[in-house]
Amino acid sequence: MLLEIPIGPNDAGQRAERFLRRYFPHVGLSRLQSLFRRKEIKIAKRSVERGHLLQPGDVLQVYGLKPEEATRPDSFHPDVVAGDPVPSVYEDDELLVVNKPAGVASHPGTGIAPGASLIERVQAQLGSQAQWSGELFSPSLVHRLDKETSGVLLIAKTGPRLRSLVAALREGQIRKRYLALVVGHPKPASGTIDAPLEREDSASGAKSLVAEDGGSRAVTHYKTIQKLGDYSLLQVVIETGRMHQIRAHLSHLGHPLVGDTRYDKPAIAREHMRELGIKRLFLHAEEVSWEEGGKTRIFNAPMPEELQEVISPSPLH
Repeated sequence: MLLEIPIGPNDAGQRAERFLRRYFPHVGLSRLQSLFRRKEIKIAKRSVERGHLLQPGDVLQVYGLKPEEATRPDSFHPDVVAGDPVPSVYEDDELLVVNKPAGVASHPGTGIAPGASLIERVQAQLGSQAQWSGELFSPSLVHRLDKETSGVLLIAKTGPRLRSLVAALREGQIRKRYLALVVGHPKPASGTIDAPLEREDSASGAKSLVAEDGGSRAVTHYKTIQKLGDYSLLQVVIETGRMHQIRAHLSHLGHPLVGDTRYDKPAIAREHMRELGIKRLFLHAEEVSWEEGGKTRIFNAPMPEELQEVISPSPLH
């Protein structure tokens, strides 16, 4: 059986093996690798290696697949997606910027109902658009926010836009700024936390901990912008994007985020939430910005009302 797969601009730039693993989800990795070894994957009748970078206009020729291996799932599943449209901050032909609500997972994962993640909801909302017809690509997250965190989130609507923004993010060219309410008053009031983090998995879930030896580099800058009774409102900018970076670093500093039952003692975290009248983690991604074409692109997301009420004068005085 011969299948020919035209490569459009959205699917270009990927390694051939990675593309085919996604294109044929019913084909195991060892089976796919054997097809490469037997020279049954070609472009213009010339065999290609697993690491070959696909270009727009390429036509992948795949020989030797069984019919049951070649079946593909639908790209979009609007029938399993529920809920209101995701709040949009900005949209053009290549980019969608949303204000992610707290309590919504950015991406699918363990314990997340099918279709309930933010990216699945966005894909379903945009799935009727013809620009992805016949291509594997679908709108994709440029970066992620924790389920408990609200705020600005970038979603690429084309493959080239995804690749350019991910590259900019990896090179530290995209600036992400957050607002965080922490327990106590950090000293100094402004500073930098430069401490590597390592992941720890347990039955209760994954955490990031400051590594005593090794770990991944993680840098967090913070500035106190308001003292609110026994709490402090911080403006936080991160240079790196490690899992739970802000939460882990501020907890390590001795000032955990309000409502953080994972990085503070759960009973104490719940007591802070009761005192302030909120039911969520107080962390909001307020701004994302980067330089592009000689201009600065800035996207802001207003703070949710339930958090705004906490930092107004009345609740804490």
